[in-house]
Amino acid sequence: MGQKINITFLGTGSAIPTLKRNHPAILLQYKDENILIDCGEGTQRQFRKAKLNPLKLTRILITHWHADHVLGLPGLIQTLMLNNYNKTLKIYGPAGTEKMMQLYLRLFAHREKIKIEVHEIDGKNFLKEESTKKEQASETIIDTDEFYIQAKPMKHDVPTLAYSFIVKEKNRIDKEKFAKLKIPNSPLIAELVKGKTITIGDRKISPKGLLYKEPERKITIIMDTLPNPNTIKIAKNSDLLICESTYSDEEKECAKEHSHLTASEAAQIAKKSGSKRLILTHLSQRYETDQQQEKILQQAKQIFEETEIAKDFLKIEI
Repeated sequence: MGQKINITFLGTGSAIPTLKRNHPAILLQYKDENILIDCGEGTQRQFRKAKLNPLKLTRILITHWHADHVLGLPGLIQTLMLNNYNKTLKIYGPAGTEKMMQLYLRLFAHREKIKIEVHEIDGKNFLKEESTKKEQASETIIDTDEFYIQAKPMKHDVPTLAYSFIVKEKNRIDKEKFAKLKIPNSPLIAELVKGKTITIGDRKISPKGLLYKEPERKITIIMDTLPNPNTIKIAKNSDLLICESTYSDEEKECAKEHSHLTASEAAQIAKKSGSKRLILTHLSQRYETDQQQEKILQQAKQIFEETEIAKDFLKIEI
């Protein structure tokens, strides 16, 4: 297995923070990428507590522009400015993101000190049951040699996106078999990894038997939404599904009224999508005790056994 994907839950609460749960924020780290998903109030302090460096941030993915998911963004940007952040911060979000970022940046003097690229994702057509090829292509919002990121709109009371981070399938060399060949270092080894036969000195080396496929790894984050077909589509075959579970099953009508999911609804998404593991987050402040959270957990586990509930500063490796 190649380099791990590291997930840190910086905030696992919902609209109102509690003593145990901050507003929503998740940090995903893979190689040189440090991707923040949502930035609730107090997120930069959560970075400090987790001993993480915000200056390493490369991208921010905004699920939607409700206050509990974005009020930490101005403070975080100011901290980056004051500490001479030297990258281009790339911010992605649903319809309205460009306008909101213009408003946010007006809060700062010397805003020219930080370079920000804003990418607004218009996915209004993706809620159709059948997507056209054009719509399917536009689901991928970032595509690099190592990974790609997909987005799909959710069903909430403002434009909302869910995201999948996918590390691409790649060839790997079996190090033990390779070592037995006693091949000197050479740029041609990169060609071997691509599946090509190479010649070093008087030897021809075939990739057959030396290579194995490292499969895709997929992490999906679904925040505020009602149940809808896109939750299953974006979460399909996820190694890890992180999903909001704002309400218990007894509060199903309240969840519907506020456009949120219950524990059982989140578990149904994991089951129907073929996900391997489910972590519930974005819990309402009404479920603060261990007993209340255990009840929510058991409601989900009755449908999808591989479920757990996130707590602030929980760390996961995939």
